[in-house]
Amino acid sequence: MTHIKTDGIALHAGDQVVLMLHGLGASSLELTRLAKDLHDQGFSVRAPDLQGYCFGTPNQPWSSWMAQTQEHLWDMRKRYETVSVVGVSMGATLGLMLAQREPLTALVVLSAALSYDGWAIPWYQFLMDWTQWIPFSDIYQYKERDPFGIKNDETRAMVKRMMKLDHISESGAETLTLASLKEGRRFIQATLQNMADIDSPTLIMHAVDDESVHIRSAERVFEQIKSLHKEFIYLGDSYHMITIDNERETVHQETTRFLKKMVNEALDRKAFDVPGVLSPELRRYLKKQAT
Repeated sequence: MTHIKTDGIALHAGDQVVLMLHGLGASSLELTRLAKDLHDQGFSVRAPDLQGYCFGTPNQPWSSWMAQTQEHLWDMRKRYETVSVVGVSMGATLGLMLAQREPLTALVVLSAALSYDGWAIPWYQFLMDWTQWIPFSDIYQYKERDPFGIKNDETRAMVKRMMKLDHISESGAETLTLASLKEGRRFIQATLQNMADIDSPTLIMHAVDDESVHIRSAERVFEQIKSLHKEFIYLGDSYHMITIDNERETVHQETTRFLKKMVNEALDRKAFDVPGVLSPELRRYLKKQAT
């Protein structure tokens, strides 16, 4: 039975569920492809649109984002045997803070928003630190522009068309308010303070050429978390939105592999058949791994 709602995704398949978290100012639309793939592989999937965080809702402090995320996790624990978390962009940062507070069956961190320092970020973004001195600064908006987090030309063209029509697409929203970005920065700083508290199995995937978030932030997280099982996969042909870009198949397959493996280990039984690493090229990306 499958049910996709405009205010989130709910896909039922069995007793193993994945809580999926989209990026700041986006919606569950951002997660649709990966959610369907996980569902096809036997996972139940929940992707809520958090109030004050998602597209079309008034800004709320990051503490509200986290409170809502924890409530969804607690509710899923009552209904399912295992709960894993997959986050994209700021959703991955939400996943990291959630893992600091709660034990997870598995955590998948995709293009975590841990800084605003990629090569496409405007040089003047540092002025956000001074906006308290600018009248009405919180109503200002930052408009997304090329390359929209996407290296693939065809996908980028499709996203541009969606942005024109609906002001939102699979890569996120057309604009973000300055107030939302400032709250995101505060959230990032709070998350980075307690990385050593994470001990859940963790897979991190990040593009070397991410135009929004430099890869060094994700590498620092990998080094700081104390998870006994952690993996880092470098992607060499994508930008920030790795779930829909050139290496989306690798991202989807490796996310599924990791989740299945960790669920089997948590249950101490074979709930899923686990595929191996798919290609020599992918093995070269698995530069960092701790078991």
